[in-house]
Amino acid sequence: MMSHAVVIRFLPGPAEALPSLLQNDIDSYDMTKAKTPTLPAPLIGQWIGNFRATQWTGDIVIDLEMRSDHTVGSAMLFPGEGSNGPVIVGRIDEIYLGADGAFTTILLQPTHPKNPTHLVPPHQVQEVFPPEIRIATKAQVRIRWDGTNMEVEWNSDIGMEGSARLTRNDPNRPSDIPSKRMSWDAFKRQVSCLETRKFIFRGQQKPWRLRSHFHRTNRSDLFRYTFDDLATLHRHLSARTKHIFNRADSDQFGALLHLAQHHGFPTPLIDWTYSPYVAAFFAFRHITIAASRKRNAGYIRIFQFDQAKWREDTPQIPITAPVRPHFSLMEFLAIENERLIPQQALSALTNVDDVESYIKAVEQTRQHQYVYAIDIPVKERETVMKELALMGITAGSLFPGLDGACEELRERLFAQ
Repeated sequence: MMSHAVVIRFLPGPAEALPSLLQNDIDSYDMTKAKTPTLPAPLIGQWIGNFRATQWTGDIVIDLEMRSDHTVGSAMLFPGEGSNGPVIVGRIDEIYLGADGAFTTILLQPTHPKNPTHLVPPHQVQEVFPPEIRIATKAQVRIRWDGTNMEVEWNSDIGMEGSARLTRNDPNRPSDIPSKRMSWDAFKRQVSCLETRKFIFRGQQKPWRLRSHFHRTNRSDLFRYTFDDLATLHRHLSARTKHIFNRADSDQFGALLHLAQHHGFPTPLIDWTYSPYVAAFFAFRHITIAASRKRNAGYIRIFQFDQAKWREDTPQIPITAPVRPHFSLMEFLAIENERLIPQQALSALTNVDDVESYIKAVEQTRQHQYVYAIDIPVKERETVMKELALMGITAGSLFPGLDGACEELRERLFAQ
């Protein structure tokens, strides 16, 4: 992986003065050459780091993605231990590319200390904090980068200064989780010895890196997704469901996400099951008998996760944004979702793109291994699917309805 660097500077003065301020600051910069908002791909993604400002210190997350030909995103600043300040959210609507870097104006808004998911006007926050706590509303930004490291310096519209360092991992790289190869029979023996419901499982056709469907689409701005995209999803699904989901209720919001995920809509969820055999079904499901009989057919991957210990050691947060990076295990209501119960399903809700690195960091802090990887030969596909059918684990049982029934009959009558 290449080593890269990014520098962002929040320049002083009102946003309207951006071109002249930059011209005074950088003689060689021509704003007329910065009208193209397309940035090189290395800038896109999730950047996580720490910041130090005039009044406070803490953590910072910047999520950038492409919308049409524009680079957009959000920045979130979280106060650190001992810092007195609110969570600040910044919306990035356009980035201009120039010869000496990229430039943008970020509009800032605080969240209320008593309800950190709600954005409020600055005066409501100032009623809670001491008078010396001042809140900026705009920041002008200069960006220079070459991919995985980022530095930030700023002067806001109220003259506050600060700096930050961030990094971005490549979420598309191969999985880092060490795997153990074993036969189907060995797998059955191993899982039969596990404590009931202590672990959850996830089956994959390939040893892909753990990542949510949302992040696999190369999206990263969950703030925009939460407040824009999910409102659109809610309107459309409400026309087709008997139940009108209440997005303000975390249980119903989760049920809406889970229903949408099961019907193909990208969400920040990663599906898991309490059953190692259901996980095996999903791992082998789309592999044909012909493919399993090829030489060097490879292995499927089953992840085993210590959910009981994870819930004990880490806070479980039913929020997508704005919130600190998290990986939270959720069991949603089965509202208009007949698949949830037979699949013994639960989901991980996460706003982290590189989930494996996040889990690894917690493992190092807690000195406990939460996630394991098991690889089973693809060539055992016929045996596995026959035994799963005898257990009652088929497409027809896991996907109630016509689609599941037809898939089960295809497996039974036409598998090859």
